Amino acid sequence: MAVIKMMALTLIGPNEEMEAVARQMVLMGGFQPLPLDLLLNDRNLRSRVNTETGNPYDDLLLKLGAVWKVAGESAPDPFPVPLDESFTLERLSREVHGAAGKLELWERRREFLAEELEELEATRICVACLSDLGRSPRDLAETEFVPIFFGRTTDENFKRLEESAEGAPLLVIPLRSSGGNTWTLVITVPGYLEGTKKLLETIYFREYSLQGVAERLDPQNPLGTLETRISQHRKAMEALTRAGKHLLSDHRTEYETLFSRVYTMQRVYDLCKGRGEVSGLFVLSGWIPADTLDSVKETVGKEAPRSSLMVEESGTLPYPGIRVPTLLRNLPLVRAFQDVVGLYSLPSYGEIDPSFFVALSFCLFFGFMFGDVGHGLILILGALFLQKKRILKKSLATVMKSAGTMSVVFGFLYGSVFGLEDVIPALWLSPMKDMGKLLGISIGLGVGMVSLGMVLNMVARYREGDFGRLLFDGGGLTGLVFYWSAAGALFAGFAGISLPFPSWAVSAALVGLLAIMFLRDVLARTLLHQKKGAPGEEEPGFLHFFEVLHGLLSFLSNTASFVRLAAFALNHVGLSLAVLMLSEMVHELPGGLFFKVVILVLGNAVIVALEGLIVFIQTLRLEYYEFFSKFYRGGGKAFHPVRWNRPERARTTSS
Repeated sequence: MAVIKMMALTLIGPNEEMEAVARQMVLMGGFQPLPLDLLLNDRNLRSRVNTETGNPYDDLLLKLGAVWKVAGESAPDPFPVPLDESFTLERLSREVHGAAGKLELWERRREFLAEELEELEATRICVACLSDLGRSPRDLAETEFVPIFFGRTTDENFKRLEESAEGAPLLVIPLRSSGGNTWTLVITVPGYLEGTKKLLETIYFREYSLQGVAERLDPQNPLGTLETRISQHRKAMEALTRAGKHLLSDHRTEYETLFSRVYTMQRVYDLCKGRGEVSGLFVLSGWIPADTLDSVKETVGKEAPRSSLMVEESGTLPYPGIRVPTLLRNLPLVRAFQDVVGLYSLPSYGEIDPSFFVALSFCLFFGFMFGDVGHGLILILGALFLQKKRILKKSLATVMKSAGTMSVVFGFLYGSVFGLEDVIPALWLSPMKDMGKLLGISIGLGVGMVSLGMVLNMVARYREGDFGRLLFDGGGLTGLVFYWSAAGALFAGFAGISLPFPSWAVSAALVGLLAIMFLRDVLARTLLHQKKGAPGEEEPGFLHFFEVLHGLLSFLSNTASFVRLAAFALNHVGLSLAVLMLSEMVHELPGGLFFKVVILVLGNAVIVALEGLIVFIQTLRLEYYEFFSKFYRGGGKAFHPVRWNRPERARTTSS
C-alpha cells in the first residue's frame, strides 16, 4: 500500500554498448526514459550533445509488413524472442531487405496496376455513358472554348453540386450512379473556370482527364479493348497476390521470427529516444523504481562493463519542471481499486495512496446501500460474464465482483433475497423495521470516514514537516478534536445522555479550539518556531478566516452526506417491494402468471442495472467528495516504462 520510491538513473558509456544496455532495460521492464534536453540546463553543454529522437527500426518494420500486405493479410502478432548481441541494426536491415526486396517490387507493381485499373474503369464508364448520348470522349476532349470536367463524387456531394449550379454558369450532367458515387460531366464557361475548380475541390470531385480517356481508346473497338485491358490488369494483380501468398506460405515461420526480432529491437530503440551522443559516448537518463537499483547495476555491469551509472534521489533533483512519475504497488485485490482512484486522479509522487482504504470503504458502502442476496449474485455473475466477453477489463470486473459479494453479505445481514424479507432471517437488522438504527449507523460511518481522512491528512503533514498545520489546522489535530467534541455533544443531546461536565465547558472548549484554528500561523511561529513563508506563499489572514469557516461547514455537510447510505438502503427495499406488489396485482388477470414472471424478471433487471449504477455513482461521490477532500491532492503522472508488450492473443496462446 504505497507509492513506490523512484530514482533518476543516468547511463553513460561507449556507443557500441548502448544497444546492450537498452536491451536489458527492455527485458527488465522497469525503465522510463527521460528526455535529455530537460536535464541539460547549460546552453553550452546542450550544444555539444547530439540528441537522437528517431527509431531506425520503424522503417524496417513497415518494410517487412509489406510481406503480409502483398499476400492480402495483416501483419502477425509478434512473439517474444531472446535478445542477444547478434541483434544489430546492420544484420536485421540486411535480412529485412532480403525478405522484402522482391515483395516491394511486387507491391509497387500492384499499386501501379491499381491506379491504371481505376483509370481504365473510369474510361469505360465515360465511353458507355457518352455513347448513349451519341458522343465520344474525343469529341469532348477537343473542345477549345467550353471547359468540361469528367469525374465522380459521392451521392451526397453531388446534391450539393446541383444546388450550387443553380446560381452559377454551370451545367451538371449525371451519367451514372453506383456504389454510393455519381459519375458526372460538369460544363462551364471560360470566365468561371477558377470558380468551378474551387467548387469541385470543396465537394471532393475526383477528376479524370478527358484527353487521357480519349488517348486510351481504340477507334475500332473502344469498349472491347477496354474490357480486355481491365481483365488483364485484374489477372495481373491477382497473380501478384498469389505470388505473395506462396512466398509467405513457404517462409512463414522465418518471416514471423524476423518480424518479432525487428519489433523487439524497435521496442529497444523506443527506450533510447531522447538519448544523447557526444564524443563517441551515449547518455541515457530515466526513472527506475528504487528497489530495482541493485539488479540494474548488476545487469549493466555484466552486459556493458565499460558503461557507468549515476543515481540521484528523486527528492533532490535540481531540475525544475520535471515531475516524478507515480508507481503504485498493492495487493491483488486492492490493485483493482487503483482504477477507482485513477478515475479521480493518481496520487502525486510521495503522496499517500488511498487504494487500500477505498477498497474497504467502497465495498462496505455499496453493500450497505444495495444489500440483497439475489441482486448481489446477479452482479457477480454479470461481472464474470462481461469479463469473459472482454467487455469489462479485469480490474473493473474485480471491483464489480467485490461490490456484488458485499451486497450478498449485507443481504444476509438484512434478510433480503430479491426484495423478499421472509425467505431468510435477518442476521443484523431489517432496513424497513429499524430505520432509526440504520440512520444512526450511517452517521457513525460518516464520522469514521471523515475522521480517517483527517488522520491521513495529519500523516501527510508529518511527512512534509509542516507541524503547524498538523497540530493547529482545521484539517489537523485541533480540527479533529473539535469535530469529535462537536459530534459527541450532538450525539449525547439527541440520545438524551447527560455529559459528566456542564454544557458551558463544552461550549468553551469548542470556542477555544476555534481560536486555535484561527491563530494557526501565529501559534506555529511562536510555539514551533516555524519560519514565516516567503511573500506570496503564506495565506492572507482573511482567506484563512474563510478557510476555517469552510472547514466547519464541511464537517457538517460531509457527515450529513452519509445519510444517503440509509436512504438508498431503504430505497432498494422500496423498489423491490414495488416490483413484488405490481407482480401480485397482475397475477389474477388473464395470463396473469406470464405477466407476473415478466414483471419480476424485468423489474429485478432494472433494479440491478439502474439502481446498481446509481449506487455505484453515490459510492464514488462519498469517496471523492467526503473522503478525498480531507487529505488527497492527486495530479500524479503514471510511471510508463518501456517494456515488451505482447498482444493479448499472443499472451493467451503462450499461457
